[in-house]
Amino acid sequence: MTHPKTFKPLGGALSRPWGILALTAVLGASGLACAQQAPEAITLIGRGSSGSTSDLAFVVMEEAIKRSFPGQTIQIRRLPGTASAVPPRIQNGEAQIGHGVGESVVDAWNAERTFARRPKMRDLRYMGSYLGFLNKPSASPTMVVKANSSIKSWADLKDKKIGVGPADSLTATMVNVGLRGVNLSYDQLKRNGGLVHTGDWNQQMDMLGDGQLDAVFVTADHPSPMITQFAASHAARIVSMSDGVLKSLMENYPTMTRNVMPGKTYAWQADEVVGVQLSLGYVVHKDLPEATVYAICMQLYSPKTAGIWGESVPGWKGAEKLTDRAAQTVFVPLHPGAERCHRELGNPVKTIAVGAEKP
Repeated sequence: MTHPKTFKPLGGALSRPWGILALTAVLGASGLACAQQAPEAITLIGRGSSGSTSDLAFVVMEEAIKRSFPGQTIQIRRLPGTASAVPPRIQNGEAQIGHGVGESVVDAWNAERTFARRPKMRDLRYMGSYLGFLNKPSASPTMVVKANSSIKSWADLKDKKIGVGPADSLTATMVNVGLRGVNLSYDQLKRNGGLVHTGDWNQQMDMLGDGQLDAVFVTADHPSPMITQFAASHAARIVSMSDGVLKSLMENYPTMTRNVMPGKTYAWQADEVVGVQLSLGYVVHKDLPEATVYAICMQLYSPKTAGIWGESVPGWKGAEKLTDRAAQTVFVPLHPGAERCHRELGNPVKTIAVGAEKP
């Protein structure tokens, strides 16, 4: 019999036990049953607005945890939190699995920008990419306006009222960086009589519909449930990035790449939309047991079980064909359980940013 373990993260006050339950059978890469230990509880961090990428990613993650340890009851807790909230709560052990946005996690690892006044967060590890997100275009941060809006480009925002999601979200930061590409900033908008609104994206889409905002920026894969819902009752349009905006974003965020949303991604969207693709994936605490990470990773990325993406989120159907891209943007070191998983599956590993650094 295995004795219960206690997870003791750095951070003291937020340490909490998550004992090990009975052994349970899960399928490994070979397809043969092997005994693995089921955690008593797992806390996830990064739940965003309903229909957001982080929300959908954790619908998949919850299902992956359940399938990894069939027949066992595992307490799964989901904490809300933006990209900036995730790294510190993983670092201190308050949560074990989080929504990893490349730039936010890299900044936390290096103690830069948003995390400049904090210690380097070196207990973060990577598991794998959101295959559902990779299966569709992103072109983020995506600017949504009403079809009859006078806004045709980012430069037209000089005196407008815009919504940028939660104040500490990466979207809110990215939009301000992108504005530099057209010689604007949040401060300049405000001086010109504009407004920068922060808060829940669904609420901001309502405000756009009511005329309280002129544009809302969303970071998601497309078609996005939030935008689809908005367009069901309002004629909508999506504004593409200019080269200056794109350059400003990519020079400031090395884990981002140019991305194009094809025309007719939405029935009402005639032209292609240019934006950036973020590196998104699951991050975990380094002390999450190797066997646990390995089991969950196999559920998510083995060709035999990767149908979980479309089964959990119908809009992500087809993502199971992208398992070979699961470790193509490793922005902090892989967790040993994930490293073993990808090695056995034969998934190519490509490290970016600080992914190849030794912890």
